[in-house]
Formats: sequence, structure tokens, C-alpha cells
Amino acid sequence: MKIKPRVLRLPVNESGRDFVVGDIHGHVSRLFKQLEGMGFDRNQDRLICVGDLIDRGPESQQALALLNEPWFFSVLGNHEYLMVNALRYGNSEHKMLWLTNGGEWIASTRKDQWEGWFNQIEELPLAIEVSNRNGVRYGIIHAEFPADHWSQLETLDDKQTQAAIWSRGQFKARSEHVVPGIDVVIHGHNVSDGELHLGNRFYIEPGAFKGNDFIIKVL
Repeated sequence: MKIKPRVLRLPVNESGRDFVVGDIHGHVSRLFKQLEGMGFDRNQDRLICVGDLIDRGPESQQALALLNEPWFFSVLGNHEYLMVNALRYGNSEHKMLWLTNGGEWIASTRKDQWEGWFNQIEELPLAIEVSNRNGVRYGIIHAEFPADHWSQLETLDDKQTQAAIWSRGQFKARSEHVVPGIDVVIHGHNVSDGELHLGNRFYIEPGAFKGNDFIIKVL
């Protein structure tokens, strides 16, 4: 699967709120119980995920079904990437990596479901950009932003797009750098104890698959 450095730019939500959640990893029921407590309204609010909808939890099919909802948006995560590479493109190395990291749920599905999932995953943007009603611009991308300026996103090369869904370097270094060209960047992928704020970047993956509550930011 070739990752396209595509950005989905959402219009300002004038009628409701925008919620951003960390990696869902197949825990849809728990997510919606938490959203219910925050007053999430599907008729006017939107939910944006930082990627990794699937694997490790019991509801990966339900997580993929969210892609059919008009109020739900997600960027590409490394787990979706592995799934497509393993099953659509026959990459044996990625298949082994995927199955040993939560992909075993696929054995309980029908093969006639797969093609639709593959198509949806290959259309996922690498990043989402959205502003709130106060004019604050948010960028959502799975692992890290690998270039010098947000405006370079749509010209990332293959190495950089891979870093955008896989890299842990900036997180491990606890780099305090600011990504120019965007007010706030929100990441998942790297598990931290609570929300981690570095520069103008926020990491919101607490490891829900370990039983922790999701981190959900309201923009």
C-alpha cells in the first residue's frame, strides 16, 4: 500500500463540537460510554480519531463501521496500514507483524467484507486539519509530523509518510519543538500516562487497550 500524503480539511463546525480521540483499538462500546458522559450528540458533533481504529480490542469490525458514519473521521494509523498490506497486497512480513499485534480478529470475519474495508482504509487521509470557532487550527496525524513546516505535508516523500504513521523518535526524545504553520498538532500511536504536551503537540494515546480511559479532547 502506497501512503498518499493527503490532507482532509474539515469546515468549521458551526452547530456543534469537535471531539478528538486517541487510538480506538477495537473498543467502540467503551468509547461511546465515555462520549455519552461528555454529552456527545451525533446530530451536530463530530468525532475525529488519530488512527488505529482496529486490533487488540473485541470490536474491530464495529470500529471500521464507524467509517460509514457522516459524523466520524479518522486519519490512517499503522494498524490499518498493516492490515491492507497483509491481506490485499500479500506482504508476509507485515502479515506476521499484524497478526502478532492484535490482527487475529480477522479470522472471525467473512472474506467478502474485506474489499470494502481495504477501499475505505486506502482512502483515509494521512492528516486532518480543522479550525474551531475561535480560529485555532488543529492538525491531526497518527505518530508524528516528519517535516519542517505543516505546509509541506502534501509533498512528503515515502520515507516521511512512513514516519508519520510509525515513528516514535520525537516522542521518546520528549522533543519540545513546535511545528510551524499550524497552531496545534494532535497525535496518537505512542502510549503515555495521560495527555502529554510537547511544544505545540499533544499526545493523547493512554493505552485504552490496556483498560485505561480514552483521552478525548474537545476543540
